[in-house]
Amino acid sequence: MEVRFYDDINIFYDMASPFLMEHEVENGLLFYVLHALKDNINRYGVEVPSLSLVLKNNLINALAIRTPPRDLLLSFSNDLNYIELLVEEFAKRNENLPGVIGLKEAADKFTKLWCKVNNLSFKLLRKERLYKLEKVTTETLGKRRISVANKHFQSLVLKWSKDMMSEALEEVTEIELNQSLKNISDEIESGKSRIYLLFDNNEPVSMARKAGRTPNGIAVNLVYTPLALRRNGYATECVAKLSRQLLEEGNKYCFLFTDLSNPISNSIYQKIGYRPIYDLNHYKFIL
Repeated sequence: MEVRFYDDINIFYDMASPFLMEHEVENGLLFYVLHALKDNINRYGVEVPSLSLVLKNNLINALAIRTPPRDLLLSFSNDLNYIELLVEEFAKRNENLPGVIGLKEAADKFTKLWCKVNNLSFKLLRKERLYKLEKVTTETLGKRRISVANKHFQSLVLKWSKDMMSEALEEVTEIELNQSLKNISDEIESGKSRIYLLFDNNEPVSMARKAGRTPNGIAVNLVYTPLALRRNGYATECVAKLSRQLLEEGNKYCFLFTDLSNPISNSIYQKIGYRPIYDLNHYKFIL
């Protein structure tokens, strides 16, 4: 078994794609990130991404990617024996990893080994669940209007996006937050907005974002309703309407990630038609 590191995103993508396709939905987050890097290598910042494959008998067994300063992402794999080697190779390279996200069992194993090797402690930042949808439950669609957010709503979208990330992602840094807001602003400014707003009496009340994609599916994220407008079914209807539109555009499925500590959001997505695929753990390493 060996680990290979790559500098060229296009070569890496071509190498990794067949393996990722074996479990396309489970590897949705990695597909999402790799597609974004192919379009713009600086999508997540100016630091060079870390791209690595783990090979066993010349066949890919797993892969890991990182877009500094963000945490390491581990692919889905049925064989977790690669974890020891990956930890060893990252240690040889003196990688300064702030954390890891992956399939629960893989993230747990990597975290314990990495912290032992580097004399670190850790905390479980978040337990997450991956959901997949192939058909929207009709009764969640409602009768309100949804439309893409244009420049007229740019200030509102940026405020809501900042509020959402600050509320839901306690670990987000100012650099990461500003980069995300810049990406959203650039999309709106260029007429390529992927934010959709739900309107009630011609006033925006909730939002959701058409996010990254896999070869056959597409992610939904940045779901947000301001505190004062919650418990009116707005988020349910917004996500349901956007998900139906994405399926009608030719995507075979939609996927999203939830925080398991939020039973309301998990209930909402299942009501819409999203079904659980597997659980992830997100760890942070502490000196």
